Amino acid sequence: MRKTKFSEMQSRKASERKRLRELEHENGLLKVLYADLLQKFSSMKEGLTRSAGVC
Repeated sequence: MRKTKFSEMQSRKASERKRLRELEHENGLLKVLYADLLQKFSSMKEGLTRSAGVC
């Protein structure tokens, strides 16, 4: 019984490490997406500000 619990714990830890790596990867992708959107919206804001100043 003790070996079963140990192997279950090892298996659970391995799956938790795998999930952590997946979450870290997703987090990295979200950071890139956020930076891209921030850049796009910043340039849109600048364009709107310039065009509002011309009117």
